[in-house]
Amino acid sequence: MEISASRNHTGEYLLEIGPVTFTLPVDVISALQQVVDQRLNQNSSADDENLKRKLVAYRVLASKMTGVDDRIVQKFAPKVTPEQLVTIVRMAEGDGLYQKIVKNLSKQNRRQFEEDYEAMDKITEHNACLHMEQLVPLIKSAAQEQKELLESMR
Repeated sequence: MEISASRNHTGEYLLEIGPVTFTLPVDVISALQQVVDQRLNQNSSADDENLKRKLVAYRVLASKMTGVDDRIVQKFAPKVTPEQLVTIVRMAEGDGLYQKIVKNLSKQNRRQFEEDYEAMDKITEHNACLHMEQLVPLIKSAAQEQKELLESMR
């Protein structure tokens, strides 16, 4: 649904929501703006709890990547953006994943990753969740490859 706002020749505000047009005085527009701002900036406790649960799950997932075979890491790292790679490394417990990533990158890519890691030292919880959500399919693929690799070694 398309929403647009404009003023008519008399100075009244016209709010068009789909095929419906509302003519609103200035005080109503300012009250509407306050309500929208308040709703957009208001986090509920349920949203906060949901974010915390996601972060805990993503930390566990990132930490499990430390145990993945080096060959799989070599395939995984080039498939992700620098932001995603830094995020997963920062989410993992300890520095094991950092060491594994650095060990499995070429010299040029290693330098770039280390620069990115230093530059992106402050990632918001919201951005971390977004990056990890995008990484989940790739992590699942890496886990499947790890499982197949372990089964072929038996």
